[in-house]
Amino acid sequence: MKPERKIIIKAVLIAVLLLVLVLLCVRYLVPLTRLLMTEEGRTLICERVRSFGVFAPLVFLLLMALQIVIAFIPGGPLELIGGMLFGSVLGLCITMAGAVLGSTCVYLLVRKFGKPLVDFFVNEEKMKRFKFLQDEDKLEFWVFVLFLIPGIPKDLLTYIVPLTRIRARDFLLLSNVARFPSIAASVLIGDSLTDGHYRLAICICAAAAILTFVGFRLRSKLLKK
Repeated sequence: MKPERKIIIKAVLIAVLLLVLVLLCVRYLVPLTRLLMTEEGRTLICERVRSFGVFAPLVFLLLMALQIVIAFIPGGPLELIGGMLFGSVLGLCITMAGAVLGSTCVYLLVRKFGKPLVDFFVNEEKMKRFKFLQDEDKLEFWVFVLFLIPGIPKDLLTYIVPLTRIRARDFLLLSNVARFPSIAASVLIGDSLTDGHYRLAICICAAAAILTFVGFRLRSKLLKK
């Protein structure tokens, strides 16, 4: 196949994919995002997922993966739902599995379609902020640190990092291990609220708030450097 034809086919595929994403956002994802931001909405989502019976864990896993692929959907409220639905241990396992699946899909999509796909989710200003990721000598270190620090837009990073030369194995391992503490905290809060352990939930929220504040301060310094 001629190079010009390959470019045309790739451009058409990207256009179709972006059109599908826009239609999904308008039809389903905007309402889903609104539901996630309210207590009543999260309760409704829990009921909908439970209605699938034995397939409820699979439905939630796919929902978690979709949240990472469609970077506009907030991840924190969905992680809370994981704890509310399945408890701390099983909820954490399913939520992490969804995160790994979503990260894998994004990595493969970015490697297939490149920067035109990333531009749909990440504007040029944010791309410039993470330009230092092109430093291959410290790439793995920065990927782990950025995914670990609270306040960093991790779903956007999931699209930016695959543009570098990082291998799929390293990206999935570093990003998801670094995601683990924040996901575990959110799932545990969701489980605590369901069981009525409000003091534990408040303590975890307070600790998360402090870490987020520290993370924002570190983020500013790191990005400036």
